Amino acid sequence: MASRRLEAIGLDPQALVETLNALVSCRASREFAEVLDRELSRYLKYDVAGVYLYSACSETFTCISAEHLDPDAPGYEISQLPAEGSMKQAATEAQAALLCDNLIGSSWSEGLALRKWHKASSCIIAPLVLSSQTEQETDRTIGVIFVGTHRKAALKEQDRLRMETLARRIAPILQAVLAIEERDALLAIDHRAVVGRVTMETLLPSISDIVQALIPNDGSALIALHKNDAGVKLETISGEGLRLDWEHFSRFPYKDLAFSEAMETGHSLLLNGHNRCDSPEIPYMESLGFLSGLLTPLFIEKDPFGFFILGNHRRNAFSERDLALCNYLGHHLSQAIGNIKAFSEIQELKDQIEGENRYLREVIKGSDRHRKLIGKSPLFMKTLSMIDQIAPTDSTVLIMGETGTGKEGVAQTLYENSPRRNKAFIRVNCAALPETLIESELFGHEKGAFTHAEARKIGRFELANEGTLFLDELGELPLALQAKLLRAIEAQEFERLGGVKTIKVDVRILAATNVDLEEAVKGGRFRADLYYRLKVLPITVPPLRERQEDILVLAEYFLNRHAARHRKKITRIHPKTSEALVAYDWPGNVRELNHMIERAVILAQGQDLWVEELVDKSPTKREYNTTQESADGLETIERQHIVKILKECNWVVSGPKGAAKRLDMHRATLQYRIKKLGIQKPEH
Repeated sequence: MASRRLEAIGLDPQALVETLNALVSCRASREFAEVLDRELSRYLKYDVAGVYLYSACSETFTCISAEHLDPDAPGYEISQLPAEGSMKQAATEAQAALLCDNLIGSSWSEGLALRKWHKASSCIIAPLVLSSQTEQETDRTIGVIFVGTHRKAALKEQDRLRMETLARRIAPILQAVLAIEERDALLAIDHRAVVGRVTMETLLPSISDIVQALIPNDGSALIALHKNDAGVKLETISGEGLRLDWEHFSRFPYKDLAFSEAMETGHSLLLNGHNRCDSPEIPYMESLGFLSGLLTPLFIEKDPFGFFILGNHRRNAFSERDLALCNYLGHHLSQAIGNIKAFSEIQELKDQIEGENRYLREVIKGSDRHRKLIGKSPLFMKTLSMIDQIAPTDSTVLIMGETGTGKEGVAQTLYENSPRRNKAFIRVNCAALPETLIESELFGHEKGAFTHAEARKIGRFELANEGTLFLDELGELPLALQAKLLRAIEAQEFERLGGVKTIKVDVRILAATNVDLEEAVKGGRFRADLYYRLKVLPITVPPLRERQEDILVLAEYFLNRHAARHRKKITRIHPKTSEALVAYDWPGNVRELNHMIERAVILAQGQDLWVEELVDKSPTKREYNTTQESADGLETIERQHIVKILKECNWVVSGPKGAAKRLDMHRATLQYRIKKLGIQKPEH
């Protein structure tokens, strides 16, 4: 019966289902309006369409369609259209679609805005009605759909019936989309305003695009409120397109300002429109070109903090829905600001207490979490901090770095600090397997899939189900296999070699490479889609030469481990060896250091660790029998030579014209020698 009724008014049931499905997939109001505009062309011919939200409190309609936000569009200057005397109001009250053959020639208020077109216009306005859920409730209109054409009497009664039926089906979808839009925006703001990632000054810029999508505006500002014996002072923390002169407001008593009212009530205020017309702020805002304003008070644990303000160059640009959204937004901003202030206070106290030892203490504190990662340098601590943030997630991680930097240790640490730590950790070295076997190793094979496949084999992906799969040396993966790997990562499903059954898995992917994948993509050796899928959360492990503070820490760690293993009583690293270790460039990174210390431990004869081959290479080489006088003389010669080169290079250390290049030293090595020799740049 329902299908017959739809067909009677020219609605194809299948087309209607497709339209509703397209609208259900929308996550924002403007996207909804855009999709609806496209879908309506299935059912009638028109020149213009729009979706308007209805505010019963202010009796206004607000357009959410993008083309009506064009400055050249009719009615652009006033965003909130008064309902009184409009065809929209009549359709809302009747809860039925209305048809007008000539809108310009009618008495409806919409015709006034359209007269500059100088053309007759037919239109249909259909209310978006939510049906009541209980007997006590009544049907409620949340907005209207407008469709119009420049041709007179072009729309017919059957078109009106189709629009009325469509609007009834569409209304609950729009209601859901509005709720999703609000929820997603607030969650995104919470995600951006994570403590430690933003400061008070960067909070507003970090979320301005989200606020812009939710509440279109031409300017915003975050304002702090200071109260003391002298009175009240307002101060701009940050602004986006909105600059306020607080000297202007000082001419008025604070109690007469809208700021005071918003703080006292604890609710957002419209600084214009139907409920505001007497605030001293209004003339000043209009002098700046802002004809609309929204003011939201911010609190930290019920104590006043300040305000969030939005401005728009259009008249009545903000609706009752925007007002309600700002109340929610104010709550989330207050939470973020409270966290930022608390974090800042803790950080200041921590810095005061710890001073220069803060990095070392972080290593000690994190030793259980980073058992395989040793270091205290700022660069390395930044890497550890990123690992702490990423480890609890299920996201794919791409670990990049030179050979020997400890990428496998990073992967192991990510796994051990993840929710999957009690499940399997499966490692695959993509460079160690022949190209003919790697597909079978990853995905397994069925019996008889190829020669010598005498039994079914379970692949690494399947073994890692519910756990973690670590793809080491991923840059060496054959190009032919990359497409299948991408599908397995994306869809979490694959087929064994020679099999037809699709196997579904739940695997977290960690990948590591010392290959520059961006260059590999440009060179056609690596798929771009796989690269961008893996690079969800990239971690770059810094080379050892950029972590000079970590060299001796790692050396002592390796010394203790290898001395215990080889039963050697070595108590310290010889000072000359320590100096040489720091000065060396470490092309093999941590792995080279580990092997060098182990070899030195095995060959050691006394209680001091002496790495002879390294000291022999070092520019700081000293023999055991060198006297202090000769050592001082060598240092003097070295110091004079370095100062001479620095002067010739205008005291530039790095770069193609820097002293490090002239001296054939690594930048970090030269900086160490400058500090060691007490060289200081002259003031003039």
